[in-house]
Amino acid sequence: MITKVDRETWLRAQEFEKTFAADRLKDGDDWNDWWAANFNGYQAISGKYFKNVLEVGCGPHTNVRFLLNKIQYDRIFLEDPLIQFYITHPFVRQSVAVNAMGRMGRLRANLRSTGVPLTVRTKRFVKRLTTKTSGELNYALRLFHEQTGKVDLSSSKLEALPYADSSMDLVICINVLDHVNDCDACIEQMDRVLRVGGYLVLGQDLTNGENLQNCPECKTDIGHPIKIDHPYIVAALDRKYKAAFERLLERHEGRSPSAHYATYVGIVQKL
Repeated sequence: MITKVDRETWLRAQEFEKTFAADRLKDGDDWNDWWAANFNGYQAISGKYFKNVLEVGCGPHTNVRFLLNKIQYDRIFLEDPLIQFYITHPFVRQSVAVNAMGRMGRLRANLRSTGVPLTVRTKRFVKRLTTKTSGELNYALRLFHEQTGKVDLSSSKLEALPYADSSMDLVICINVLDHVNDCDACIEQMDRVLRVGGYLVLGQDLTNGENLQNCPECKTDIGHPIKIDHPYIVAALDRKYKAAFERLLERHEGRSPSAHYATYVGIVQKL
């Protein structure tokens, strides 16, 4: 396993992510549909109320958009070290970007205020967030643009989240841990900000010694420097969380069978 890399390695991975994300902006999806399907549409937390929802490593498209018609919530927090790149990339439709950036300046003072709880979510709004629309494919920006004052953007590292202890009711971390600088620190931070009784949505491709031996690209994969396996996930969650939904996808069920022997998909509640 590789659970920590130096800063230079992490920065190279971030540059790789910029290039990859710019390409994926054209598609309007970064396997988010695939993850949603393998989480069984997030039915394990359907109908629940979460005051504060945090998605770490949200990327340009987010996974939280697939939950908006299933849960009740007050505020959404999107964290990603590259968030500024995502919301200002030239592929974003200019009129939307200019409008949203203007609002960002005006809302800077009250983004972290309590705000008015969202009590009505129309099917039309959710459909816009989960349907690809030519020319406007940046869902992180769209969330911020359409839910003024209800979405907080942060470019912090996952290893140093800027949120208070036990301040989040739901934390989403999907396809993130293999991109980070220090995996142990990231898990500690998510656990710190998640309140007791809150839920962690965790999805992660897994790598073992067999992958490293039989798939040379695994060793030279600049964008995914961290390599963790299922026992690592089990140890991280052991006696701290109970499963509401859990699956371990076998190699042939995963997104990249040659590079990953399994994929962990879990919705767990903090004890």
